Amino acid sequence: MKALKQNMFVISAPQILLLMMLVASSEAVFEKIHVTVGNDIPGETINIHCYSTEDNLGSHDLAYGANFSWDFRVNVWGSTKFWCDITTKHGSGNYGVYTKHVAVYCNGVFQWLVKEKGPCLIMTELGNNLYCQDWKNPPSLL
Repeated sequence: MKALKQNMFVISAPQILLLMMLVASSEAVFEKIHVTVGNDIPGETINIHCYSTEDNLGSHDLAYGANFSWDFRVNVWGSTKFWCDITTKHGSGNYGVYTKHVAVYCNGVFQWLVKEKGPCLIMTELGNNLYCQDWKNPPSLL
């Protein structure tokens, strides 16, 4: 009986690995998420640096009206998060631009507008209402 259990495990392990790889790469299971951060501050260029624990998207200067966008798939554990460090003349801070907690409000499209008072998420599932956050750090006096 002991040998039978060992053989079942040896046979099952590659099958489980194959199943996990198929599930992880399946578009039907893990939809593609789209994030856009746009500058909505007239006459100002802002700086953003966006990243997750797996990806560093670099630092970008955005003129008024410009956007930075990227696509990704949530990891197998559902723990993917993206943050952006945002710096403007009006304030700065680090903001979670994708988390599973706000995913229910966005239908796979996370559209952020950086405004004078802080970053705002367009909640597509709630009639495009804005969820705005204040700047975490006030503007520097320099």
